[in-house]
Amino acid sequence: MQLTVLGGAAAWPNPGQGCSSYLVSDAETRLVLDCGPDTLHVLRRVTEYRDVSAIVISHCHSDHMLDLVPYRYGLVYGPQPPARRIPLWMPPGGKRVLERLADALNAGEPTPSFWDTAFDVREYDPSTSLEIGNLRLSFQQTQHYILCFACRLAGSGGRTLFYSADAGRVEPLIPLAHGCNVALVEATVDCHPDIPLESRGHITPDEAGSLAKLSGAEMLVLTHLWSERQERDVIAEARAQFDGPIAIAKPGMVVDV
Repeated sequence: MQLTVLGGAAAWPNPGQGCSSYLVSDAETRLVLDCGPDTLHVLRRVTEYRDVSAIVISHCHSDHMLDLVPYRYGLVYGPQPPARRIPLWMPPGGKRVLERLADALNAGEPTPSFWDTAFDVREYDPSTSLEIGNLRLSFQQTQHYILCFACRLAGSGGRTLFYSADAGRVEPLIPLAHGCNVALVEATVDCHPDIPLESRGHITPDEAGSLAKLSGAEMLVLTHLWSERQERDVIAEARAQFDGPIAIAKPGMVVDV
């Protein structure tokens, strides 16, 4: 089981790095987890974009899904059409978001088949597990500004990857992350944000380290970061809580889970 980072920037692309998107591979299974802007070109470098097993979107903020648009155009108009529509798993309510986005791209005119020409669009049920090839996904709602789900991915060899998506609190996520081999965790905000805990939609590097420690993760990969943050400071803040291996997500980086 491998994690390949396609992008790990926060709300907009960093210089040389797109927003949140990751490729999770297990044998022949290749899952794209989130599809943020400026990441499709990295996916095309590391695998055949037409043959991915499925795409799963954690939530419907643009920095986690906007490259679905060029992905759709590539599948529909590219010189080599895919053999099948790619399963696209959206969170509850995600189909309606895609419909509205398609209408906007078509100058307000209804476009009922815009996405269906490229993707087999579905909504996952976060209360049950989702099996995609060799991977089994389990979900947990996070505290965020819109409906958002963290997920745990279990591979065929028993290895597990936890992905926080966007989250304002770590405590509800500890059970889902428990005992994972790799924790891929956002660390967007500064260590002492002047925002009440109950109103927050993101966590700090210190809290990301705490999540890794309390869940018993073997390795922590920090993501969803601004380029203005110094990497050494981000790692040092996480290191205050977690003494295992820590890495910062960068495009093309491969982690053996």
